[in-house]
This record gives sequence, C-alpha cells and structure tokens, in this order.
Amino acid sequence: MYYILKNNLLSDSEITFYEPKDLPVKLSFLRGSIITIPVDNPMVFTTNAADGDILPDFEDSSFPIMSKRFLELLEEAGVDNLQTFPVIIKSEEDDTIWGDYFVVNVIGMIACADLSKSTYTEIMPGHYRFRELAIHAEKAKGALLFRLQEHSPTIVMHRSVGRHIKSQDPDKTLLGWSVGKISQ
Repeated sequence: MYYILKNNLLSDSEITFYEPKDLPVKLSFLRGSIITIPVDNPMVFTTNAADGDILPDFEDSSFPIMSKRFLELLEEAGVDNLQTFPVIIKSEEDDTIWGDYFVVNVIGMIACADLSKSTYTEIMPGHYRFRELAIHAEKAKGALLFRLQEHSPTIVMHRSVGRHIKSQDPDKTLLGWSVGKISQ
C-alpha cells in the first residue's frame, strides 16, 4: 500500500523556506535522476523563522528539505535512493542559523498512475495534476519511495516507511509531514 508524502496542511506554522537566488538554472530536484551539476556545499536557504521557532522536519517543494532526523528515519526504513545536499537555513529576521538539514533528491520515477480511477487535469500530454490519485501498486514493485512519473512533484511512499517513521516518533514531534490517500 502506498501514500503521498506531503506537507502537513493542518499545521498552523507560517514558517517559509526560501531557496538561494543563485542556483543553477538547470538544477532540478523533480526529475528523479542523479544531480551532477555542481552546487554550493552547503547550500544556504533563508527563512522567515526566528530564534525560538521550531522548523519543520519536512518541507515538500521544488527543493524538498528534510531534517537530519527525518532523513535518518527514511534510511532506517530501508529507503536507499536519496541524494542529499547539506543545507544551512538562515533567518531573515534575526540571523539565527539552523544546521542538520538537507535538500533531498528522490532518485527514481515510476509510471504507475491509474488514470481510469483517478480524478485529474491534464497539464500537458502525459503529465497530470491529480485531485484524487489511484495507482497500479504492482507497477511500483515494492519501491519504498519514488516520484510519480505522471506528476513528478508527487512523492509516493510505501506504507512500511510511514509506519516506521510513526513508530519512531510516538510523541509526534516530527513536524511538517503528512500522508495523502492513494486508491489502489
């Protein structure tokens, strides 16, 4: 069984991350392929958060950000198709700096959407924006984490990964992440 890994929309946090302005134009974390373009190490992102604020452990965007703790839990669950780039997050409010964050490239894209059971808008041929997503789970062949080929911003996570994360976070201290339903 699979779920969409997504931002927790029920969070009342107004914390926002801003990517560096000088990133290479060809740099994409949405293609599902290994990034070979040289980038700053670490990359410096900024935020509207200030000293005392608690940053989310997961931020899904065109540059997905994960805390070291969230990343370690994914790896403990068996996810081994991640390319990580260290990030420093700097406050635009008071210059507070947070470390132990990474921009994460999910390597691997799988075409498994079941268009006959999904509700969607076709963006361009072969690419869709889903309101309700159904997949052919057998086409994922047990993959633990991957991007959906029919909508590359969508990260799909195997149930076992989500269960592992939840079992290691009984007090629900990991912030920013949630799962979305997929019909299978």
